Amino acid sequence: MSLILAYDPGFGNTKVATDKGVHVLQSAVARPHEIGMAAKGLEIQARPQTVTLASGLSFVAGAGAWAWGEPLSTLDFNDLTSPQRLALFYAALSHLLPAGEHIIDLLVIGLPVPLLQDELQARAVMAGLGQYKSVHEFSVDGMKYSLLVKKLNALPQPVGAYADWMLNAEGHLRQGGTNAEVAVLDIGMNTLDLYVIQGWKVAPRFIGGSKLGIRRLLENLNPSGRDLEELDSRLRAGMLQPSIEQKTAWLGAILGSVERTWSSLRRFDAVIPTGGGAVVLGELLRSALAAKGAAVHWPADPVTANVVGFYKWGCRVHR
Repeated sequence: MSLILAYDPGFGNTKVATDKGVHVLQSAVARPHEIGMAAKGLEIQARPQTVTLASGLSFVAGAGAWAWGEPLSTLDFNDLTSPQRLALFYAALSHLLPAGEHIIDLLVIGLPVPLLQDELQARAVMAGLGQYKSVHEFSVDGMKYSLLVKKLNALPQPVGAYADWMLNAEGHLRQGGTNAEVAVLDIGMNTLDLYVIQGWKVAPRFIGGSKLGIRRLLENLNPSGRDLEELDSRLRAGMLQPSIEQKTAWLGAILGSVERTWSSLRRFDAVIPTGGGAVVLGELLRSALAAKGAAVHWPADPVTANVVGFYKWGCRVHR
Protein backbone atom coordinates (compact mmCIF):
# COMPACT_ATOMS: atom_id res chain seq x y z
CA MET A 1 0.00 0.00 0.00
CA SER A 2 1.32 3.43 -0.98
CA LEU A 3 2.02 5.83 1.87
CA ILE A 4 1.56 9.51 1.02
CA LEU A 5 2.77 12.13 3.48
CA ALA A 6 1.94 15.85 3.40
CA TYR A 7 4.03 18.36 5.33
CA ASP A 8 3.33 22.06 5.87
CA PRO A 9 6.32 23.52 7.76
CA GLY A 10 4.71 26.69 9.03
CA PHE A 11 6.51 29.12 11.32
CA GLY A 12 3.62 28.96 13.81
CA ASN A 13 2.49 25.36 13.35
CA THR A 14 4.17 22.28 11.91
CA LYS A 15 1.46 20.22 10.21
CA VAL A 16 1.60 16.70 8.82
CA ALA A 17 -1.06 14.50 7.22
CA THR A 18 -1.23 10.82 6.27
CA ASP A 19 -4.06 8.34 5.76
CA LYS A 20 -4.18 8.20 9.58
CA GLY A 21 -5.23 11.84 9.86
CA VAL A 22 -3.66 15.22 10.59
CA HIS A 23 -1.45 16.40 13.43
CA VAL A 24 -0.61 20.01 14.31
CA LEU A 25 2.42 20.79 16.47
CA GLN A 26 3.38 24.29 17.55
CA SER A 27 6.67 25.18 15.84
CA ALA A 28 8.60 25.73 19.07
CA VAL A 29 11.94 23.96 19.43
CA ALA A 30 15.00 24.25 21.68
CA ARG A 31 18.12 22.40 22.76
CA PRO A 32 17.28 21.13 26.26
CA HIS A 33 19.15 22.85 29.07
CA GLU A 34 20.26 20.32 31.68
CA ILE A 35 20.28 21.66 35.26
CA GLY A 36 21.47 18.69 37.29
CA MET A 37 19.91 18.87 40.76
CA ALA A 38 19.20 22.60 40.65
CA ALA A 39 15.44 21.94 40.94
CA LYS A 40 15.76 19.71 44.00
CA GLY A 41 12.57 19.77 46.04
CA LEU A 42 10.55 21.38 43.23
CA GLU A 43 8.61 20.14 40.24
CA ILE A 44 10.04 20.83 36.78
CA GLN A 45 7.84 22.13 33.99
CA ALA A 46 6.57 19.32 31.78
CA ARG A 47 9.11 18.33 29.17
CA PRO A 48 7.90 18.43 25.55
CA GLN A 49 8.76 15.65 23.14
CA THR A 50 12.47 14.88 22.93
CA VAL A 51 13.73 14.23 19.41
CA THR A 52 17.20 12.81 18.78
CA LEU A 53 18.62 12.98 15.26
CA ALA A 54 20.98 10.46 13.70
CA SER A 55 23.78 12.97 14.29
CA GLY A 56 23.20 12.70 18.04
CA LEU A 57 21.72 16.20 18.38
CA SER A 58 18.72 16.32 20.71
CA PHE A 59 15.88 18.83 20.75
CA VAL A 60 12.68 19.40 22.67
CA ALA A 61 9.82 20.21 20.32
CA GLY A 62 6.32 21.60 20.67
CA ALA A 63 4.48 23.83 23.12
CA GLY A 64 6.56 24.58 26.21
CA ALA A 65 9.93 24.10 24.49
CA TRP A 66 10.86 27.69 25.41
CA ALA A 67 10.94 26.68 29.10
CA TRP A 68 13.72 24.16 28.42
CA GLY A 69 16.17 26.26 26.43
CA GLU A 70 16.65 29.20 24.09
CA PRO A 71 14.10 28.94 21.25
CA LEU A 72 15.88 27.97 18.03
CA SER A 73 13.14 28.41 15.46
CA THR A 74 13.46 31.63 13.48
CA LEU A 75 11.34 33.42 10.90
CA ASP A 76 14.10 33.18 8.30
CA PHE A 77 13.22 31.04 5.30
CA ASN A 78 16.57 29.22 5.52
CA ASP A 79 15.36 27.75 8.81
CA LEU A 80 13.13 25.42 6.76
CA THR A 81 16.12 23.14 6.12
CA SER A 82 17.74 23.33 9.57
CA PRO A 83 18.24 20.43 12.04
CA GLN A 84 15.66 21.97 14.38
CA ARG A 85 13.10 22.01 11.59
CA LEU A 86 13.77 18.31 11.00
CA ALA A 87 13.18 17.73 14.71
CA LEU A 88 9.78 19.45 14.47
CA PHE A 89 8.89 17.34 11.44
CA TYR A 90 9.81 14.13 13.26
CA ALA A 91 7.97 15.12 16.43
CA ALA A 92 4.76 15.88 14.52
CA LEU A 93 5.05 12.72 12.45
CA SER A 94 5.43 10.53 15.54
CA HIS A 95 1.78 11.27 16.38
CA LEU A 96 0.64 9.60 13.15
CA LEU A 97 3.18 6.81 12.60
CA PRO A 98 4.17 4.12 15.13
CA ALA A 99 7.84 3.54 15.87
CA GLY A 100 9.64 1.27 13.42
CA GLU A 101 10.40 1.27 9.69
CA HIS A 102 8.28 3.11 7.14
CA ILE A 103 8.49 3.77 3.39
CA ILE A 104 7.02 7.06 2.14
CA ASP A 105 6.21 6.84 -1.57
CA LEU A 106 5.59 10.57 -1.89
CA LEU A 107 6.26 13.50 0.44
CA VAL A 108 4.49 16.76 -0.49
CA ILE A 109 5.94 19.90 1.14
CA GLY A 110 4.41 23.38 1.13
CA LEU A 111 6.56 26.51 0.84
CA PRO A 112 5.69 30.21 1.43
CA VAL A 113 4.96 32.33 -1.63
CA PRO A 114 7.31 35.23 -0.65
CA LEU A 115 10.14 32.70 -0.47
CA LEU A 116 9.35 31.28 -3.90
CA GLN A 117 9.17 34.79 -5.38
CA ASP A 118 12.83 35.29 -4.44
CA GLU A 119 14.33 32.87 -6.96
CA LEU A 120 17.87 32.97 -5.56
CA GLN A 121 16.79 32.17 -2.01
CA ALA A 122 14.18 29.68 -3.23
CA ARG A 123 16.81 27.69 -5.13
CA ALA A 124 18.97 27.50 -1.99
CA VAL A 125 16.05 26.30 0.14
CA MET A 126 14.91 23.82 -2.51
CA ALA A 127 18.42 22.37 -2.65
CA GLY A 128 18.34 21.99 1.13
CA LEU A 129 15.01 20.18 0.94
CA GLY A 130 16.84 17.39 -0.87
CA GLN A 131 17.77 16.05 2.56
CA TYR A 132 14.16 14.95 3.00
CA LYS A 133 14.43 12.54 0.07
CA SER A 134 16.60 10.05 1.94
CA VAL A 135 16.60 7.60 4.84
CA HIS A 136 15.72 9.26 8.14
CA GLU A 137 16.93 7.66 11.36
CA PHE A 138 15.71 9.31 14.55
CA SER A 139 14.03 8.69 17.88
CA VAL A 140 11.18 10.44 19.65
CA ASP A 141 11.04 10.01 23.43
CA GLY A 142 13.29 6.98 23.04
CA MET A 143 11.16 5.29 20.34
CA LYS A 144 13.23 4.58 17.22
CA TYR A 145 12.12 5.36 13.67
CA SER A 146 13.52 4.62 10.23
CA LEU A 147 11.86 6.48 7.37
CA LEU A 148 12.64 6.15 3.66
CA VAL A 149 11.26 8.95 1.48
CA LYS A 150 11.30 7.85 -2.17
CA LYS A 151 9.89 10.92 -3.90
CA LEU A 152 9.50 14.60 -3.01
CA ASN A 153 7.30 17.36 -4.41
CA ALA A 154 7.31 20.98 -3.22
CA LEU A 155 4.34 23.27 -3.87
CA PRO A 156 3.38 26.83 -2.89
CA GLN A 157 1.44 26.66 0.38
CA PRO A 158 -1.82 28.17 -0.97
CA VAL A 159 -2.07 25.34 -3.52
CA GLY A 160 -2.96 23.11 -0.58
CA ALA A 161 -6.05 25.15 0.30
CA TYR A 162 -7.07 25.12 -3.37
CA ALA A 163 -6.68 21.34 -3.57
CA ASP A 164 -8.68 20.95 -0.35
CA TRP A 165 -11.47 23.03 -1.93
CA MET A 166 -11.26 21.32 -5.31
CA LEU A 167 -10.99 17.65 -4.25
CA ASN A 168 -13.23 15.61 -2.00
CA ALA A 169 -11.98 12.82 0.29
CA GLU A 170 -12.05 10.34 -2.61
CA GLY A 171 -10.07 12.66 -4.88
CA HIS A 172 -13.00 13.60 -7.12
CA LEU A 173 -13.20 17.12 -8.53
CA ARG A 174 -15.71 19.63 -7.23
CA GLN A 175 -18.55 20.09 -9.71
CA GLY A 176 -17.77 23.19 -11.78
CA GLY A 177 -14.48 23.62 -9.94
CA THR A 178 -12.22 23.37 -12.97
CA ASN A 179 -13.60 26.55 -14.53
CA ALA A 180 -13.68 28.50 -11.27
CA GLU A 181 -11.16 31.26 -10.62
CA VAL A 182 -10.18 30.77 -6.98
CA ALA A 183 -8.25 33.21 -4.78
CA VAL A 184 -6.44 31.92 -1.69
CA LEU A 185 -5.59 34.35 1.11
CA ASP A 186 -3.21 32.49 3.43
CA ILE A 187 -2.30 34.24 6.72
CA GLY A 188 0.38 32.29 8.57
CA MET A 189 2.71 33.20 11.41
CA ASN A 190 5.28 34.86 9.19
CA THR A 191 3.67 35.68 5.87
CA LEU A 192 0.54 36.67 4.01
CA ASP A 193 0.38 34.63 0.78
CA LEU A 194 -1.92 35.64 -2.09
CA TYR A 195 -2.51 33.16 -4.91
CA VAL A 196 -5.07 32.67 -7.69
CA ILE A 197 -5.63 29.36 -9.49
CA GLN A 198 -8.03 28.32 -12.22
CA GLY A 199 -8.16 24.72 -13.42
CA TRP A 200 -4.86 23.93 -11.64
CA LYS A 201 -3.19 26.77 -13.54
CA VAL A 202 -1.77 29.74 -11.67
CA ALA A 203 -2.30 33.36 -12.74
CA PRO A 204 1.07 35.19 -12.36
CA ARG A 205 -0.71 38.57 -12.33
CA PHE A 206 -2.39 37.72 -9.02
CA ILE A 207 0.54 36.25 -7.06
CA GLY A 208 1.57 38.32 -4.08
CA GLY A 209 2.72 38.17 -0.52
CA SER A 210 4.30 40.03 2.34
CA LYS A 211 5.44 39.54 5.92
CA LEU A 212 2.09 40.43 7.46
CA GLY A 213 1.43 37.19 9.32
CA ILE A 214 0.43 36.78 12.97
CA ARG A 215 3.89 38.00 13.94
CA ARG A 216 2.78 41.53 12.97
CA LEU A 217 -0.03 41.37 15.51
CA LEU A 218 2.16 39.86 18.24
CA GLU A 219 4.93 42.40 17.69
CA ASN A 220 2.43 45.19 18.33
CA LEU A 221 1.40 43.69 21.67
CA ASN A 222 3.44 44.20 24.81
CA PRO A 223 5.83 41.18 24.81
CA SER A 224 6.98 41.70 28.43
CA GLY A 225 10.20 39.89 27.60
CA ARG A 226 8.42 36.80 26.28
CA ASP A 227 9.59 34.91 23.20
CA LEU A 228 7.44 34.96 20.07
CA GLU A 229 6.62 31.24 20.50
CA GLU A 230 5.40 31.85 24.04
CA LEU A 231 3.27 34.81 22.98
CA ASP A 232 1.80 32.65 20.22
CA SER A 233 0.97 29.92 22.73
CA ARG A 234 -0.73 32.42 25.05
CA LEU A 235 -2.73 33.76 22.10
CA ARG A 236 -3.91 30.23 21.25
CA ALA A 237 -4.88 29.55 24.87
CA GLY A 238 -6.86 32.78 25.14
CA MET A 239 -4.45 34.15 27.76
CA LEU A 240 -3.46 36.97 25.40
CA GLN A 241 -6.40 38.96 24.09
CA PRO A 242 -5.70 41.52 21.36
CA SER A 243 -8.15 44.40 21.37
CA ILE A 244 -10.54 45.00 18.49
CA GLU A 245 -8.47 48.08 17.65
CA GLN A 246 -5.27 46.01 17.41
CA LYS A 247 -6.95 43.37 15.24
CA THR A 248 -8.51 46.03 13.04
CA ALA A 249 -5.15 47.75 12.51
CA TRP A 250 -3.57 44.42 11.51
CA LEU A 251 -6.50 43.58 9.25
CA GLY A 252 -6.16 46.99 7.60
CA ALA A 253 -2.54 46.25 6.68
CA ILE A 254 -3.59 42.85 5.29
CA LEU A 255 -6.43 44.32 3.21
CA GLY A 256 -4.09 47.01 1.90
CA SER A 257 -1.72 44.32 0.64
CA VAL A 258 -4.64 42.37 -0.82
CA GLU A 259 -5.90 45.41 -2.73
CA ARG A 260 -2.48 46.04 -4.25
CA THR A 261 -2.49 42.51 -5.71
CA TRP A 262 -6.24 41.95 -6.24
CA SER A 263 -7.94 45.23 -7.16
CA SER A 264 -11.38 43.59 -7.02
CA LEU A 265 -12.48 40.53 -5.09
CA ARG A 266 -15.75 40.35 -7.02
CA ARG A 267 -14.08 38.76 -10.05
CA PHE A 268 -13.21 35.54 -8.19
CA ASP A 269 -15.63 32.61 -7.97
CA ALA A 270 -14.31 31.75 -4.52
CA VAL A 271 -12.06 33.48 -1.99
CA ILE A 272 -10.54 31.08 0.55
CA PRO A 273 -9.08 32.52 3.78
CA THR A 274 -6.71 30.06 5.39
CA GLY A 275 -3.93 29.82 7.97
CA GLY A 276 -3.83 30.58 11.68
CA GLY A 277 -4.32 34.27 11.00
CA ALA A 278 -7.74 33.55 9.52
CA VAL A 279 -8.68 31.85 12.80
CA VAL A 280 -7.40 34.78 14.90
CA LEU A 281 -9.31 37.35 12.83
CA GLY A 282 -12.37 35.13 12.39
CA GLU A 283 -15.62 36.94 11.66
CA LEU A 284 -13.77 40.25 11.39
CA LEU A 285 -11.96 38.93 8.30
CA ARG A 286 -14.96 37.12 6.87
CA SER A 287 -17.13 40.24 7.10
CA ALA A 288 -14.44 42.51 5.64
CA LEU A 289 -14.00 40.23 2.61
CA ALA A 290 -17.74 39.84 2.09
CA ALA A 291 -18.15 43.62 2.27
CA LYS A 292 -15.74 43.88 -0.65
CA GLY A 293 -17.89 41.49 -2.68
CA ALA A 294 -15.91 38.30 -2.10
CA ALA A 295 -17.60 34.91 -2.42
CA VAL A 296 -15.99 33.67 0.81
CA HIS A 297 -15.42 29.95 1.22
CA TRP A 298 -14.35 29.31 4.81
CA PRO A 299 -12.51 25.98 5.20
CA ALA A 300 -13.61 23.46 7.83
CA ASP A 301 -10.28 24.22 9.58
CA PRO A 302 -8.21 27.09 8.16
CA VAL A 303 -5.13 25.90 10.09
CA THR A 304 -5.02 22.48 8.40
CA ALA A 305 -6.61 23.29 5.02
CA ASN A 306 -3.22 23.48 3.27
CA VAL A 307 -1.80 20.20 4.58
CA VAL A 308 -5.08 18.35 4.02
CA GLY A 309 -5.09 19.63 0.44
CA PHE A 310 -1.48 18.56 -0.08
CA TYR A 311 -2.42 15.05 1.05
CA LYS A 312 -5.39 14.95 -1.35
CA TRP A 313 -3.17 16.28 -4.16
CA GLY A 314 -0.49 13.70 -3.39
CA CYS A 315 -2.98 10.84 -3.48
CA ARG A 316 -4.36 12.07 -6.80
CA VAL A 317 -1.04 12.42 -8.61
CA HIS A 318 0.33 9.16 -7.20
CA ARG A 319 -2.51 7.03 -8.51
